[in-house]
Amino acid sequence: MKPFIAITAGEFINNGEKWLPVVYGQFHTYTDAVIRAGGVPFMIPLTDDKIVLRQLYEQCGGLLLPGGSDLDPKAYNMPSSSNKVNAATHPLQTRLSPRRDRQEKQLLEWALEDDKPVLGICRGMQLINVALGGSLHPDINVNLPSADDHEANIHKQDFHYLAHRLRVKTGSRLAKALGTDAIATNTLHHQTVNKLGDGLVASAHAEDGVIEAIELPDSRFVIGLQSHPEALEAGIEPLWRELFKAFVGAASKQPSRAGGTKR
Repeated sequence: MKPFIAITAGEFINNGEKWLPVVYGQFHTYTDAVIRAGGVPFMIPLTDDKIVLRQLYEQCGGLLLPGGSDLDPKAYNMPSSSNKVNAATHPLQTRLSPRRDRQEKQLLEWALEDDKPVLGICRGMQLINVALGGSLHPDINVNLPSADDHEANIHKQDFHYLAHRLRVKTGSRLAKALGTDAIATNTLHHQTVNKLGDGLVASAHAEDGVIEAIELPDSRFVIGLQSHPEALEAGIEPLWRELFKAFVGAASKQPSRAGGTKR
């Protein structure tokens, strides 16, 4: 049996018909990447019913936390007006989804307890960091003014543009999965990791020093990527598929320790 991979949904508004209900969903690139890696993806919608959420979670062998709206600054104990940037003054940081924040934190908590594999992409990486007690730079341009352009793909309106190369830490789980210590990727984020969460290590950096990947060594598989490799693995940079294969492969195995570690 191929392992089931749960992908959390985001909230999307139909700007052409704003009177219609909010859509729960994700870009097809996430499900495509999981299928090509040998997994069976399914979407977890937003729900306030914890029993339903738990039953959905129980079906998965691995959890994929995708990109999307910014995390609420309150989630990492940072008022929106602090750290040199006000949430209300940045167009991306106004797109918050506290309901999604809460649900994904709950799913992540269960996955860590059960030692289920977790892959976080963009927002997903940031959520892993925040959930484990870390913090974020609310805006790279303001907080790290000497950094390179980390919204290059947005400016080019090209999801597949290889904007920069990452330096991957030798010996890290990410390096072992990719089989390399350097790889090209896209970039479309305006926030990034500031303080690392408990137990997390940085496993890749951009050339300007910005943290681009994190992982939790004391786990079966927990990796967060700031870029969007799911948009590249089909051909632009096929090495990224090795990451998804490693994730799905970990999800197909039984937990290495019963019950995991309570957090």
